[in-house]
Amino acid sequence: MDALLFAGLFATFLCIVGQKSRVAVVAVWSVMFASAVWLMAHHITGAVVLGLPH
Repeated sequence: MDALLFAGLFATFLCIVGQKSRVAVVAVWSVMFASAVWLMAHHITGAVVLGLPH
């Protein structure tokens, strides 16, 4: 999953450098932000269920 996040960040970078439309940049960034939030929530809830310390 982390590799997908890095790939998405790279895609966002390419959209910005390649002078893509603002809609494309915002769309890619929004998808990556949602993915990062989901991944963080997944890690936090997984640690709580397993009883791991913070």
